[in-house]
Amino acid sequence: MSKITSAEDDNWNLPNALTMARIVIAPLIVILLMDEDRRRDRLAAAAVAVAALTDFLDGFVARKQGKETRLGQFLDPLADKICISTAFLMLAKRRRLPAWVPGVIIGREVAITLFRVYAGARGGSVPASIWGKLKTNSQLLALLLVILEKDTSPRRAMQKAAVALAVFLTLYSGLDYMLKARRYLGEGEGG
Repeated sequence: MSKITSAEDDNWNLPNALTMARIVIAPLIVILLMDEDRRRDRLAAAAVAVAALTDFLDGFVARKQGKETRLGQFLDPLADKICISTAFLMLAKRRRLPAWVPGVIIGREVAITLFRVYAGARGGSVPASIWGKLKTNSQLLALLLVILEKDTSPRRAMQKAAVALAVFLTLYSGLDYMLKARRYLGEGEGG
């Protein structure tokens, strides 16, 4: 297991810069998804794909170079939440998704973020789980399929299945965190 560097260490490194880039991509996604335009939809899908790539790269580089920081641990999931939530909201605004879909996704993200903050204040830590990673990947897949919407029946069925999977994994991963709450709150950094 790699060591997390302290606040005194250099927080502004390549992994954290990649994470910040993901936060900066969110307003671009809003602009691109404001209106119905196939070309802008393709650019929005590319922006989501770049965000997904930076999500993979920031963690990979941080582990490989030993540049994991507390700031990075905080910003990485926050950047995911900002980018993904923004895209889902814009798709709901354009009526490509029912409004309850981003409601479920954002509600879960807010609840788990508050839980992580609470656990941290109590000396606990809430590590990322495989379910959280699967949730994020399923959300990204659903976003790409809905953004690049096609009216053909097979493609429409695939979009609906991807959104259903994303919602299921969003709820399941949130439940998984809550079921493990006692462990996260009962253990400090060394426990």
